[in-house]
Amino acid sequence: MNKQEINIKRLYELLESIEKFIERKVKLYALGGTALTILKIKPSTIDIDVNIHSKGEYEYICKIFEQIGFEEKSTIRWITQEGLAFDLFHGSNILGTDLLNDALKKSKFIKSFGNIELYTLSLEDIIISKLARGDNRDFGDIKRIIKKVNLKELIQRYKETMENSIGSNYKQKLLDLIEIKFKEWKFKIDKDLINEVKKWE
Repeated sequence: MNKQEINIKRLYELLESIEKFIERKVKLYALGGTALTILKIKPSTIDIDVNIHSKGEYEYICKIFEQIGFEEKSTIRWITQEGLAFDLFHGSNILGTDLLNDALKKSKFIKSFGNIELYTLSLEDIIISKLARGDNRDFGDIKRIIKKVNLKELIQRYKETMENSIGSNYKQKLLDLIEIKFKEWKFKIDKDLINEVKKWE
């Protein structure tokens, strides 16, 4: 399957088409590049990543996707008739990272599509989930938004998150960001902050 760019218009059109089949309230939390597209920070995304916290809502949406003819490719991935990839995550695990319990409470409400309520993760939690995964595309997205958050608060939240997650090399991934990537991007480097992170167990 060729990956297609999905802009905000196309994303909203898809949600509007799905909404016609939804007969109960469902909260969708947009993640990663999907959230950044909705927030108009980037022009498009190559797949649609959403989290559904409630197990009942998650199972209901999976059932609806099956009924309307989406193809189930894996435990998280569904493919629409247009060939768009729709990834459904459930619970606290976001793109492979267990975010803090207040992550969804900190999310931003965007708009409703009938019974669908659409939210985006906070910028801090978007950065944390992307940094934990840490591929080149993730760093590109982080570069777009890191100056919009308080770096010290972000680092503290990242530490708390990763202490409760199964992620590996989380300290090194952060150092790669605030040392190597910041230098590459010509961002201000905080040596005291770097030294503080290096002292983490």
